[in-house]
Amino acid sequence: MLTQVGLDFQVKSPAIDETIQPQENPTSYVERMSATKLAVTLKAHELKDQIVALCADTIVVLDNVILGKPASDIESVEMLKMLSGRTHRVLTSVSVGDMRGLTKSSCIETVVEFRTLTDEEVRAYSATGEGMDKAGSYAIQGVGAIFVKAIHGSYSNVVGLPLMESVSILNHFGISTLSRK
Repeated sequence: MLTQVGLDFQVKSPAIDETIQPQENPTSYVERMSATKLAVTLKAHELKDQIVALCADTIVVLDNVILGKPASDIESVEMLKMLSGRTHRVLTSVSVGDMRGLTKSSCIETVVEFRTLTDEEVRAYSATGEGMDKAGSYAIQGVGAIFVKAIHGSYSNVVGLPLMESVSILNHFGISTLSRK
């Protein structure tokens, strides 16, 4: 998505502890994850003054419970069955910072409505493996789109990076995307 708006970038995956803290609500959790990723990235990589780091974390929330990435086909099936016929939230926290110590963050929420899924659909989709590395065990940008009855908010947020909001934050750091195309 960043390529489509004309940005040159490198992907780094900072290793952080993603354990949910006791009594931590979903919004606080996702904001802490992206801020921690940013801090680790800035510390680990010597960035030039004109370069910024953009870090994000996306979660799926059903009944105020965070649904992470499934660890197995069984977990994938369980998550999809929980989402079937229900409305859930997708939260992404985006954090941007530079070596001067400037940071800016934003948390975006999109509401997603799933249609009712059959057991056969759930098993067949889980078997594709498409949702294995995805929060909530589905990819709206792939075959998982057939489960989505409606979305309220940012589509790109559900994909994993709220593009409009991310570009807006980058603009605060003097990075213009449209002029790079």
